[in-house]
Amino acid sequence: MRHLPARRAWDRHGGIEGLPLQLLIMVVVAGIGMTVIIGWMGSIKTPQAIGTIYTTPSQIIVTDPDGDGRYTNDAVTLTVVVTDQNGARLAGAAVLLSGASLHAPAGTSTSGITDARGEVEFTSLSVEVFGRSLGSLTVTVAKSGYGSEATTQVPILPE
Repeated sequence: MRHLPARRAWDRHGGIEGLPLQLLIMVVVAGIGMTVIIGWMGSIKTPQAIGTIYTTPSQIIVTDPDGDGRYTNDAVTLTVVVTDQNGARLAGAAVLLSGASLHAPAGTSTSGITDARGEVEFTSLSVEVFGRSLGSLTVTVAKSGYGSEATTQVPILPE
């Protein structure tokens, strides 16, 4: 009687024979997945955002010449400059002025769109505060594709 070598347990169930092929498939799938993910991450751009809002003047002086407690300035010219997150001037941004009993002359508005230089100018504005308290003019800027709106305050100082 001839003795055959004993078969190993893993040979009977085909576990060892299938492992290298399964391992190879897993490595290929993982490699393709990593390539796709790295390619996708490389194409992600930093989101655009509104950067800094500059105003000229940086504060508005109001006076009360008749002593009635109503401080006004009826000849305010305000220039607003808007930049993006990199400091480049931002054209096409919507700018809205509000607060401090702000009034624009007939036929004009307290809103505008920045030009190619990232600027918008408002002229002949009337600003009013009551009492000697500080006030502020709110400048709100928004542009489609540039995240949420940005605001800044222009102080109004009674003199």
